[in-house]
Amino acid sequence: MTTLIESEAHRKFLENFESDLLRGIGKICILKVIKNHGKEGVYGYQLLKDLKELTNNILIIKEGTLYPLLRNLEKWQFKGNELSLIQSYRHIEGDRPRKYYYLTEEGEKILSHLEGFFLKLLEAISGINDFQIILKEEKYIFCQNCKTRIDYSNSDIQFCEICGFKLNNKVLEK
Repeated sequence: MTTLIESEAHRKFLENFESDLLRGIGKICILKVIKNHGKEGVYGYQLLKDLKELTNNILIIKEGTLYPLLRNLEKWQFKGNELSLIQSYRHIEGDRPRKYYYLTEEGEKILSHLEGFFLKLLEAISGINDFQIILKEEKYIFCQNCKTRIDYSNSDIQFCEICGFKLNNKVLEK
């Protein structure tokens, strides 16, 4: 019996698809792990261990992929404009110098948008697939315009920080 994966074209298509999918999801997960460590930050090797453990060994990023990605998240540039989603500092533990990464305020806002968009996308495609997504909405609302996930424990929020959309009062009264 010949399997589909034995075909080089099929195997390459699947590898490219998985790589594309993991590239975006990986960025969200890396930012989330960094956020979980707070302002004290996390160094690269610990980030990889946390990511592997938190995703049940499914999302595994190699060191050679992680560090260029972290540099990109520190200084992402587009047409002369720069975003800094994370910052870093060096700290010596024992004899080992380590670089610790933490989220910037801008990085937290971008992560909220990416998480919200991704969660709403999963919820939407679950209707055409054989799974169900149930979002825990007791703590968050989602911008009706751009799907940014917003912590509504801060009752002063009236506009989405990402797109500026005026949030619906009915949504805020949950």
